[in-house]
Amino acid sequence: MLFFLNDQIVDVAAPEIHVERRWKAMRCGYPHDLSVSDVVDFVHARLDHARLTWRRVVDSEACDLAALVISRTGANSFMLKLREDGTTQPLLQDVPETVLETFARGMASRELVAARAVPQRLEAELRRIA
Repeated sequence: MLFFLNDQIVDVAAPEIHVERRWKAMRCGYPHDLSVSDVVDFVHARLDHARLTWRRVVDSEACDLAALVISRTGANSFMLKLREDGTTQPLLQDVPETVLETFARGMASRELVAARAVPQRLEAELRRIA
């Protein structure tokens, strides 16, 4: 399953199984005890920390976070929207699969100039199809 995690596309084969195998390493707590709000807060904190320390979320961590969101919420997109005061607001959405596939192809062929352009393009595409 394709998942849009802030500025990267992640492909997670079996999200529930992935979380069952990796929840201790993720340090998120037992996943079946987590509410949607707990998952959003956890992923928001991890992505915000990466943003503030200027590091990219590595593929293995991105896969962990995507699997957690998919398995507990069913959504296929988690983005951070930058507020005027410099803080971020988490956005949990369900993006059409064709949009995700388009962005995945674009990222794979390096047609996207900068990763920062991805959220704006995705938002524009979502407005267009809405």
